[in-house]
Amino acid sequence: MVHMPHVDLISAPVFADCPNSGISSPYKPSTMCAKIHSVFPDTCLLWKTPQFLVFVVLMFVILTACTGRDHVLDRIQTTGVLRIAIDPSFAPFEYVDEDDLPAGFDIDLSLAIADALGVKPQFVTTGYDALYDAVTVGRADIIISALYPDPSRTAAFAYSVPYFNGGDVLLVTGDSPVSSLASLGGKRVACLFGTEGHMTALGWQKTMTLQPVIITTNSPYTLTDALVAGKIDAVIMDHVTALMTVENHNSVQILPDMITDEPYVVAGRLEDKELIKAIDDIIATLIVDGTLQRLIQKWMR
Repeated sequence: MVHMPHVDLISAPVFADCPNSGISSPYKPSTMCAKIHSVFPDTCLLWKTPQFLVFVVLMFVILTACTGRDHVLDRIQTTGVLRIAIDPSFAPFEYVDEDDLPAGFDIDLSLAIADALGVKPQFVTTGYDALYDAVTVGRADIIISALYPDPSRTAAFAYSVPYFNGGDVLLVTGDSPVSSLASLGGKRVACLFGTEGHMTALGWQKTMTLQPVIITTNSPYTLTDALVAGKIDAVIMDHVTALMTVENHNSVQILPDMITDEPYVVAGRLEDKELIKAIDDIIATLIVDGTLQRLIQKWMR
C-alpha cells in the first residue's frame, strides 16, 4: 500500500512565484514555471485551483512510490504477518494433518523464518501451478513449497539461497566398495526407469572408461531390498526417499556426492529483494545452528 504523505493544501508553499498566477512562496521563482508560461501564458492560472493542487500531490505520491525502495519488509513487520503460499500436497514438505492444519518440513521452516523476523506466518494454500500467481496478485508475500528456481521467471521473481537439495543421490550398503561416483565403473547401478537419475546413468555409460551396468525397474519398493540382498551395488534415488530409507535401514548409507541438483528455495517478487536478503541471512543461521538438520531428521523418516 502506498502511504499518502500529509500535505496542507492551503498553507503549504507548493510553487515558486509564477507570473500571472497570483501565487507566491518563500522560494525563488521557478524556472520551469517561467518556461511553461512563456509558451502557454494562461497555464499558470490553473495552479490556483484546488483540483490542480490535488493532482500534483497525487503525482508526487505516485512518483515517490515508483522511485523509492519497496517497503514490503516494513509492512510485514508492522502488521506482524508474513503471508506464505504453499501447495499442501507434497509430504513430507507440506501437507494437511489430521487436525486439518498445514504440517511438514516447509511449514516448520516457515515458522522459523517468521519467528526470526519477529512475525507470525499466515499460510495461503493453492495449487502448485498457482503459487507464483498468489504472490503476483498480492495474496502472498513469498513462496515456501518445495520450490526450485525457474529460469524463465527471474525477470519477475527473486530466489533465496537453497535450504534443501531434492536431487538424486547414490545409496549403497555400509560395507560397499563404492565410495564415490568415480568408483562406479563396472558396478551394477539400479534406478527407476525414465527418471532424471536414469538419464544421468545413461550418460555415465558414455563418459566412463569402465561402464557401470544400468538396471532399471518401475517399482521403487524393490530397489532397497535388492541393494541389501547384494543383487545390485548402488541405487540412484531422490534425496528425500534416500533419507527416509536410511532411517528405516541401518545397513545402507547415502554417498556425499549429489548426482543431480534440485535446490529448494524461497521465492518472492523481484522488487522485494530486501525481504529475500533477510531470508537468506535467516537460512544461513538455520544451517549453522543445526535447525535445518534437525528438521531433516524430524521429517525425512
